[in-house]
Amino acid sequence: MITLLAWLPDEFMVLGIALIGLGLMVGLLTGRRAAALLGFTVLLALSGPFIDGFLDALIDVAPWWLLVLLGVWLIFALLGVVSRALIGRGAANEMVGSLAADVVRFGFRMVFGLIALPFRLVFGGRR
Repeated sequence: MITLLAWLPDEFMVLGIALIGLGLMVGLLTGRRAAALLGFTVLLALSGPFIDGFLDALIDVAPWWLLVLLGVWLIFALLGVVSRALIGRGAANEMVGSLAADVVRFGFRMVFGLIALPFRLVFGGRR
């Protein structure tokens, strides 16, 4: 819920506050959780202009490759949020662990493949 509130534009914060109230009335949220979400909403609304200015300056100064890495990280973060929403926290953690193991395995295969490439070229690629 906090991630969804963070992605809302400033104009829709009122909608977020109304949904928190509705969740509290229906019983989907406890009082402590609703207070925490309201506090986060207020903090987000107050710090929004400062964060926007900081990010604009950061984008102007940062090299292109750092922005590409930041974009990739953002895509993976959104993938994690969507997977947690759709399949649950435990299954999403298993999925992320499996994907991380695949990335590490791919890295090792690439390194060893590059080491083995000259030998494959010299000896005809026989296994």
